[in-house]
Order: sequence, then C-alpha cells, then structure tokens
Amino acid sequence: MKDDFIYRLAMIAVFSVVLLAGSNLFTISKVKAQSIEENKKAIVVVSFGTTYAEARKSCIETVESRIQQAFPEYDVYRAFTSKIVMKRLAERDNIHVDDLETVLAKLQNEGYTEVIIQTTHLTPGEEYEKKVLVVAMRFKEIFPKIVVGRPLLYFKGDDGQPDDFAIAAEALKWQMPSELSEGQAVVFMGHGSPNQHNPAYELMQQHFDEANINAMVGVVEETDHPSFPDVQKSLAAKNMKKIVLMPLLLVAGDHANNDMAGTEKESWKNQLLGQGYEVETYLHGLGENTAIQDIYVQHVRDAIAGLE
Repeated sequence: MKDDFIYRLAMIAVFSVVLLAGSNLFTISKVKAQSIEENKKAIVVVSFGTTYAEARKSCIETVESRIQQAFPEYDVYRAFTSKIVMKRLAERDNIHVDDLETVLAKLQNEGYTEVIIQTTHLTPGEEYEKKVLVVAMRFKEIFPKIVVGRPLLYFKGDDGQPDDFAIAAEALKWQMPSELSEGQAVVFMGHGSPNQHNPAYELMQQHFDEANINAMVGVVEETDHPSFPDVQKSLAAKNMKKIVLMPLLLVAGDHANNDMAGTEKESWKNQLLGQGYEVETYLHGLGENTAIQDIYVQHVRDAIAGLE
C-alpha cells in the first residue's frame, strides 16, 4: 500500500510538471506571437494620383508592386495627394483612395509600430512639402518609427550622399532612343511649381549637359522655368530638327496626353509641328521605366536605414 501511495504521488508530480511545462510553452508562444503581432510594419506609397485607369495601373501600381516584392515583411498601402483626383475617382468610378493622413490614422488604429512613407513625387516641391512632410510630422510622436523616403530628385551628391540627379539621368537613358540622329533631341515635359521656382528641373538639365545627353527639360507650369519658350530657344540655338517628346512625370496622364501631345494647337506637339519640327511622342510615364522603379525601391531601403 505504501509503495502504491508513493507511486501515485510520483505520477501526480510528473503530470504536474508536464502541465506546467506545457503551460510555460504556451505562454512563451503566446508572448512571441504577441511580439510579432505588435511589430507591424507598413510602407505607404504616396502618389499625386491620376484619373487615367491604364496609367494608374502601369505607372503607380507597378511601383507599388516592386516595393512590395522588395520588402515582403512590410504591408504596402496606397495614398494620393490630389484631392481633385480622389474626388473624381470616387464620383466617376466608385474608386476610393485615401489621403496620407487618413491612411496613417488607420495604421495607428491597427497597431502598426513602423511606418515608411515613400513618395513617388519627382521633386521636393509644394505637393511633397505640404501634403507629405507636414502630414508625417503630425504622426511623429504617435508611431515608434516613422520616416519619409525622399523624392526621385533630391540629393545632389554632396557630403557623401547619393547624386539622385545623375542616377535619374542614367535611368532616363533607358527609355530614350539608343542613338539620336544628327539634329534630333529628346524634350522632357516636367510639371514645375505654380507658386515658387523649383530648381530641380534646371539641375536635371545640367546633368544631361554634363553627361552629353542630348535632352532638354521644360515645365508645363508657365510661371516656373525652364518654360516651353526656354526649350524652344534652346532647340533653335542647337539647330535641332527632330524632336521626341517625353513626359518627365510619373504617369502619362492629363499633362502628357493633352498639354504635351494633345490635338489642341497650344499643345507642345502642335506648336513644334507648326514651327517645322518633326515630332514623335512617347506617351509612357516614368513609373513604367524599370530603372526608375529601382530608384524608388532604393529610396525605401535608404529610408529604412535612416537616410531620410
């Protein structure tokens, strides 16, 4: 009887140890799961936006997809900065895209702890400063980590920083004719800033000139420069006869299809034709250029590493 009692006590002890060990394992697993869940990471890709469905797919979605492929440990979200585009998409197509502030508020509610904001804007102009940087600053104390990736054209190669303009110039060569014939030039249409001068386009022109790339940059905003009349003067001074028009824009949307290559007499294409130039148009946004996509991926990588 005594031996049987001792045996039963031993079995109870063993069973208790197993239960305790199982409980501890469950607790540890639960803590690990909670830790993984709490470290939720997101990348918000912020674009101006477009109402052109095909351009949205080929230029914006492609950049977002490349970023998602490069950073599978992050959830990728979309935001637009143009309220007009968002309003038209909602009313016309029943497509709802949030602005950056709305997306960040949702990420806060869903418990994200690390947020990388990557803009697809080309330059640090008004749209980037007021609708990306200012909004991000409002959430600086909310997320443990929130950083903003720089636009396509930002660093100038000073103090060991990358030369974004030289990198972009090489990427743009990928979509240009491999060999420009004598008297032929590529003219890029950028946006420009409506209320203040944006020097990024002049710097881009300098890099084209330094790299002996026969390309010229103009902006559609008439109050900024280099303007289209500036481009026309350069073409005449260099005795150019054949022109390839390309958008220096993420998407080939309204500006590319109307201001650059439209049927109206004021379009760049028709003005040049009227002056006797041979004109070709390239209606593809920079988002379709895989070399440009690679740059945005690198800017996300730089932002994660702390190069804001």
